[in-house]
Amino acid sequence: MEQRHLGRTGLRVSRIGLGTLTWGRDTDEHDAADMLKVFWEAGGSLVDTADVYGDGEAEYLLGQLMDGLVPRRDLVISTKAGSVPD
Repeated sequence: MEQRHLGRTGLRVSRIGLGTLTWGRDTDEHDAADMLKVFWEAGGSLVDTADVYGDGEAEYLLGQLMDGLVPRRDLVISTKAGSVPD
């Protein structure tokens, strides 16, 4: 998969990112694991998530899946914060 430099950070990220919007909501742990593994094996490195995806489950699930499935050093995690629903 094509890689690009992320600004002046020195990081290289995949041109295509993996979104986790449905993780912990419509996408269960097994399907999320399959998605992450296939994405990583294809050369993907940029994973997008947020604290509100799946009411926080997406970030939690991503953390659990990285433990043993994909080396943390191989991923760049892009997350968001500040949008807490009332």
